[in-house]
Amino acid sequence: MTVKPRILIVEDEPLLRHQLRDTLMELWPELSVIDEADCGIAAISRVNEALPDIAFLDIHLPDMSGIEIARLLRGRCQVVFVTAYDDYAVTAFEQEALDYVLKPATVARLANTVARLKNRQMQAAPPEMDQLLAQIAQRISPKSDAYLRWLTVSTGNTMQLIPVGDALFFHADDKYTQVVTAASEALMRKPIRELTAELDPEKFWQIHRSTVVNVAAIARVVRATTGQLTIHLRNSERSLHVSRAYAYRFRQM
Repeated sequence: MTVKPRILIVEDEPLLRHQLRDTLMELWPELSVIDEADCGIAAISRVNEALPDIAFLDIHLPDMSGIEIARLLRGRCQVVFVTAYDDYAVTAFEQEALDYVLKPATVARLANTVARLKNRQMQAAPPEMDQLLAQIAQRISPKSDAYLRWLTVSTGNTMQLIPVGDALFFHADDKYTQVVTAASEALMRKPIRELTAELDPEKFWQIHRSTVVNVAAIARVVRATTGQLTIHLRNSERSLHVSRAYAYRFRQM
């Protein structure tokens, strides 16, 4: 832990955000900066600019969940989830050994959280963090909310957010994944196998061991006399070949 850690509070309710800030300042006078954001997009922007050591993330925000933000941060800082869930749902956090505080945050609970954060000395996020977050999402969220809704592309110390629905397709690029939209191409620091597991399988189809396509982006599928299937995309001149292993998706053509 740095001597004067920087804190980011992400909470869309101003009164709760201010209460959390004031209590943290009382419990932890050494804090250097307490920054604030009221939505996920603002949170990512503040992470890029302020480089916090610890982020307190509300589970439910107007544009994305705190779990999604934690995925996008990918170990850049320590994370504490702020939740209004009942005791049964909170058990999910306890079983996965993730830090959380209940709304409204009591002094006693925050004191315990601050003590744990101080003892960690800013350890990196565990390598299985993505898996832990996926398990939490499945336990406390509807099934549709457990799937990835935002993609993060890193350029140096800057992260860019892309709505997952904007992706036309994904293509494996060694340990990275190429993200192709109608307007741009970029790389994600995640293998396509891991990414595929986080996508809604009804909206994104694997058509090759190295390619996943957005079903909504398919304009037409052409079958050659050889049986080879070629996908033509909306808003793009790119075309994609379907391997035989995944041709069953288009069997009724």
